[in-house]
Amino acid sequence: MTICPCGSGSDFDSCCGPYLRGERRAPTAEALMRSRYTAYARNDMEYLARTWHPSKGLDAKRIQRMNAGELEWVGLEIKATEAGGAEDTEGTVEFVARYRLGDQEGQIREISRFRKEKGVWYYLNGRVVNPNQVMNETPRPGRNDPCPCGSGKKYKKCCGKAE
Repeated sequence: MTICPCGSGSDFDSCCGPYLRGERRAPTAEALMRSRYTAYARNDMEYLARTWHPSKGLDAKRIQRMNAGELEWVGLEIKATEAGGAEDTEGTVEFVARYRLGDQEGQIREISRFRKEKGVWYYLNGRVVNPNQVMNETPRPGRNDPCPCGSGKKYKKCCGKAE
């Protein structure tokens, strides 16, 4: 039994294996994300090309050139998903992918966008999240909005002044 690289803890042949071999299609955006990570870990550029949205016009050779290097993928953690279920047509998956390059270790944190067309999920694009970046749930105040600190001043004349 070979444990699947996607972090599910399942056997590769019953987890991402059928997707990579083309026997089944990923039913959700998260399943596609996990299988794409597995494809990177197994250097399966054909699968990555098949699951990239057709509008991107990427083939396996181009993907191989984009990913040239000696990265060893060592772990995947799904942080959050939004939509992307079996009945949805769009979804996002936020993840952290850990890698090793020689004796250096690193990670990529990304929020990936997926779209389902004619029953098939595709990867559209992703936005890398800086590990030091704080994700705020509330929008930042505008220059002329009242300062959220409660001073009664406009944001630009108070806490926004330093920006």
